Amino acid sequence: MDNTIITIFVVVAAVAIVLQAGILFALYKALRQTSERMEGIAGRLEQQAAPVLTTAAAILEDAKPKIAEITTNLAETSASVRVHVAQVGEATTEIVERARLQVARLDEFVVSAAQKVEATSEMLQHKVFSPMRRVRAVVTALNAGLAFFKANRSRQRHNSESVEDEEMFI
Repeated sequence: MDNTIITIFVVVAAVAIVLQAGILFALYKALRQTSERMEGIAGRLEQQAAPVLTTAAAILEDAKPKIAEITTNLAETSASVRVHVAQVGEATTEIVERARLQVARLDEFVVSAAQKVEATSEMLQHKVFSPMRRVRAVVTALNAGLAFFKANRSRQRHNSESVEDEEMFI
């Protein structure tokens, strides 16, 4: 029995080892087929990707100087825009300052003109209109006096005629 158990154990172990060898061989075959397939796919991928990669590399090589030029132009344009904006800012400041000075001058001119008009008006009042009022008052007084004398003369004539009429009537 001891021998039989050992024999059975040896047979079972041998069968297990053969079974493991078979499984390992099957794994080897499957792995080999998968490896061959992967190599085929990699080869086809390399054949198809090689022209695309070559074209992409050529496009990048061609675009590299253009991109550098665009970057340089953009930097120059940005610097130029900054300079022009600064100049426009300075010009705007100068224009505003000049406008402010012109407004101040115009204000001074208007104030001066108003003062001169006022002074001229006062001078006309005192130098021209006051004497004219006096002359007018004198003329009015003369007219009133002449009217009074004229009215008195008419009355005297009328009175003398009435006296004559009365004397004739009597």
